[in-house]
Amino acid sequence: MTGAACLSGALARWVESVLGPIQVVRDASHSRTNSQVWDVASRAGRHFVKVAPDPILYTRETRAYREAVPQLGHSSAPTMRDSSAELLALILTAVDGEPLKYETSPARRRDAHRQAGRLLRRFHDALPSHMGRSEAEAVIEATVAGLERHIAAAGNHLSATEADMLRRAVSALPSIGPLPCGLRHGDFWERNILWNGRRCALIDYERSTPGPLVADFVKLATTVWLDRPEMGTALFAGYGRSLSAVERRALVSFAAADAASALAYGPLHGDAHVTARGRRTVERLAQEGR
Repeated sequence: MTGAACLSGALARWVESVLGPIQVVRDASHSRTNSQVWDVASRAGRHFVKVAPDPILYTRETRAYREAVPQLGHSSAPTMRDSSAELLALILTAVDGEPLKYETSPARRRDAHRQAGRLLRRFHDALPSHMGRSEAEAVIEATVAGLERHIAAAGNHLSATEADMLRRAVSALPSIGPLPCGLRHGDFWERNILWNGRRCALIDYERSTPGPLVADFVKLATTVWLDRPEMGTALFAGYGRSLSAVERRALVSFAAADAASALAYGPLHGDAHVTARGRRTVERLAQEGR
């Protein structure tokens, strides 16, 4: 096995029991410390081996692959070849493409957002909406309850005035009204949308949980769509509907909560992208007089 040292003994043995002898191993982990992903090749083809950071994320991702991802269609997402609860590991087929953020053509990028909208709608519709209603209430409660912790962790990256603004926005969430629910992707942004110039594929389902569907639009709404609103228009064209007035209000609240979380996480972990997302959301809310 070339590159065997990249995999632990038990993990390597399990992978080879499924795929046969591994010929090439490449570390494909993200920069965060708890990311463990390897790109492997064997006679069975190219696959990714992923070890979840904890049992909860493993359970979420395997559930998504079993219950929702098959609804996306051939080549629109990886297929889970096998999983190991003991190792918290998954073996996933490789799909063609690079993260969408690298596409430089505006026309192709719009097409990709339209396709991504169609895929997200299929994912959202994979489970009956009523299955997410009780979880949605818990998500909203957790979002409100976690705000103060994130504000405290953000420290001097938030002024007192800005912190109060985020409190007002997030505190409105429980009274906004019923929101469409279902199984959310949980980390829907251009890094997890692969694009080969012709078609999209969605990856990375470890944060997939039932809840308010509108929360899936926060990361794109607070980054790409601020400068390129036509990308949001394209995505919702693919999605098949626009956000309702209630969802638009909820999006503001979820974005405010995300900003506090981003300013707590980003500076601590040296993640400039996350920090910039949080800071920009705060500045946008202030400009809008929230």
